[in-house]
Amino acid sequence: MDNKQYALEIATVLNKAKAILPAKELANIMNTFGHTTTYGAQYTGLRGTYTLIHATFDWLTKQGKIDEAEIVAKAFTKPDGSYAY
Repeated sequence: MDNKQYALEIATVLNKAKAILPAKELANIMNTFGHTTTYGAQYTGLRGTYTLIHATFDWLTKQGKIDEAEIVAKAFTKPDGSYAY
């Protein structure tokens, strides 16, 4: 499963649970299950993780999947609690 699809799956589970997840924790999940950045590095919860979230949002929007894009946008947060997309 590609990284964007995996991020969508995590966001969908969070949405159903009415929960959010810090981007740092998304990075931990991605690393735990062997997903790496486009550079082949582990996620650290910083730039690469935010890029993944934003890329997933854009990918879904371009497909016309606005509801799913919104789920991704609202699922992951920055350390200050604001949305990470």
